[in-house]
Amino acid sequence: MNRSEPEAGAPHIFVAGAAHIDRRAKADAPYRPAASNPGRLVDAPGGAAFNAAIALKATGAHVTFHGARGGDADGKRVEKAIASAGLDDASVTWLDRPTPSYTAILDDHGELIAGIADMALYDLVGPRLFSRRHVRASIAAADAFLLDANLSRLAIEKLMEKAGDRPVLAIGVSPAKVRRLLGILPSLTAIVLSRAEAASLAEATPSTNLVLLAELVAELGARCAVVTDGPHEAAIVEGERIVLQRPPIVRPRDVTGAGDTLSAVALAGLCGGLGWIAAVRRGLVAASLRISLEHFPPADLVAQIDRGIEALAEPVEPERSI
Repeated sequence: MNRSEPEAGAPHIFVAGAAHIDRRAKADAPYRPAASNPGRLVDAPGGAAFNAAIALKATGAHVTFHGARGGDADGKRVEKAIASAGLDDASVTWLDRPTPSYTAILDDHGELIAGIADMALYDLVGPRLFSRRHVRASIAAADAFLLDANLSRLAIEKLMEKAGDRPVLAIGVSPAKVRRLLGILPSLTAIVLSRAEAASLAEATPSTNLVLLAELVAELGARCAVVTDGPHEAAIVEGERIVLQRPPIVRPRDVTGAGDTLSAVALAGLCGGLGWIAAVRRGLVAASLRISLEHFPPADLVAQIDRGIEALAEPVEPERSI
């Protein structure tokens, strides 16, 4: 297990979920469906929990990462990336199985057209894997937890049990997997959702009014939540309050990892004593940096977030639907 010395007073965050290879094909010109499109293919270690762990580390947190990988070349790339990022690696390796992967098709503006997730290995992450001695030690030392819905329902429930009354933030990941979080929604400190994930959770259509989606998520038991909508306003739920927050206007290079970065920086804000709305505002600035910078995270991430907050529009109170 790779260890790095935490900064004095830094929170210790236990992150559990996906770390795999992201393959992204981006069109060079306006995308034409059912046709061959000129473009570029790049691949790099990614995954919701991994992306969040990288951002958390950049905020100064001490991070333990718990994931799953195969014994192939992709698995070795992921292992090396975790070590290079300075994360404590508590992952499990199945030598006879391939490492998961995610393949995304992006238009010429960096927006997602389609994605295919080959992630069956994560279903093998069962509750007993959190009982290994070094994992138990990391869980006991953690100040807060971040998990993604790539984990099985049983693994999610076990990690929630071990977290006790410490903060836990969850990332919805996809409309297909977010419902794994339904049973623990009232116990979560916060949840980060896209519009499509919120619609799946609430059994609504993705075209449902964003404020109504946020209200429905709150009715399901979410105490704090954010429902993002790409470059449009995000709906933030904090107890009985809902506000709309416009994110910074940027030219995206690649939208991959935006929600994961938002989640990480928002959790860092909570650990630093901020309220949820203030924490999400910082997360939205960080997400804009993630999708617009050539290299992320920058060495001065926190300073760039501080500057971005100064220029961020104030949140507004919408008309309520319910």
